[in-house]
Amino acid sequence: MPVTVLNFADLRKTLNEKNDEPLNTLVEKVGTAYVVAVTREKCPGCEEQEPLFEKLESRMKKKYARQIEFFRVHAFFSQEQREEAKQCLTAFRTVAFPTYVIGIKDDVGTCRETYRSIEPPMKEIERNVDIAVELATRFESPKQ
Repeated sequence: MPVTVLNFADLRKTLNEKNDEPLNTLVEKVGTAYVVAVTREKCPGCEEQEPLFEKLESRMKKKYARQIEFFRVHAFFSQEQREEAKQCLTAFRTVAFPTYVIGIKDDVGTCRETYRSIEPPMKEIERNVDIAVELATRFESPKQ
């Protein structure tokens, strides 16, 4: 299953309706790690990393199946219209594109960010996916 692509403009409407943070909206289930790429149109780093992110998603889905979800939140951009990209950076509390965030839900349903980085190597994201899935699985297991 390919990376789920969301337009930031659409996500922003949902965030405004729920008065919520982006990661809280995307991270739905306990026991699953959510990997989010925050990208922008005409961003050289985003364009360079997009196929690498797609390959990472394919590898990780084979390894973890239902324990992992991949999203790309994409902001549109033009020289005349920069507002959407600025709002996207603000919403995700970052300063540059592409930013990668990994989140999980804990055993009481609170969204927990386990990783955040700007334009990291895919191997670094992969290593942090492994950690996030392990943590997510622990929260899913019944308390002893």
